[in-house]
Amino acid sequence: MRLEIKEWNQIHDKFVDKFGWEMGTSIFLSISKEYTKERSAYELDQYEQRKMIIALRAKYKEEAKCLEKEKAK
Repeated sequence: MRLEIKEWNQIHDKFVDKFGWEMGTSIFLSISKEYTKERSAYELDQYEQRKMIIALRAKYKEEAKCLEKEKAK
């Protein structure tokens, strides 16, 4: 099963909602570029897409914890 544009937009929107447009987009693209390299995200096979989504989730959780710590100060 391939990810569709709607799903990619939902993932991106979650990053933007949590971290703001600039930082959210930057984080999202940096992780995506690690996995896509010179290809489009739609050219990845199912296994590669799954690995990228796992990495995006891990980064989201990591950055969210850092953001909460900064707010607590």
